[in-house]
Amino acid sequence: MFSLKPCRHHTLPPFQFNTSKLRKHTQTFNNQATKIDKVVRNLVVKVSQGDQENRTEERKSFLSIEEAGLVEISGLGTHERFLCRLTISSLNLLRVISEQEGIPIEELNAGKICDWFVKDKLKREQNLESAVLQWDDSQFQI
Repeated sequence: MFSLKPCRHHTLPPFQFNTSKLRKHTQTFNNQATKIDKVVRNLVVKVSQGDQENRTEERKSFLSIEEAGLVEISGLGTHERFLCRLTISSLNLLRVISEQEGIPIEELNAGKICDWFVKDKLKREQNLESAVLQWDDSQFQI
């Protein structure tokens, strides 16, 4: 049987922490995070103050700057922010599909969504401006 005895040589923990350095790094990190948070909040506020009437029509985005700003200040990690932005933009696209197909969003299924994508592709091939999804896939190679 082994007996445990105190040892004079190993009275300190294996990892030595310099608390003043740790405190300094924590404060620096918190200050930087606060500065970034203020910049993001200001960006969202500035964008939402613009008047909608004078803006020129650009390609439609399914994720507004306000929505993207909310995701950024949410405190989520990188992967969660990506999935959150993807989910919000997918929801917005589903709303467009539902409106164009004339059915409630709850009744959409994989077949109806695929049919809508085929219709939108045909619109894009005939006239780029009439399609909802607008990209040039002539340079796309598999």
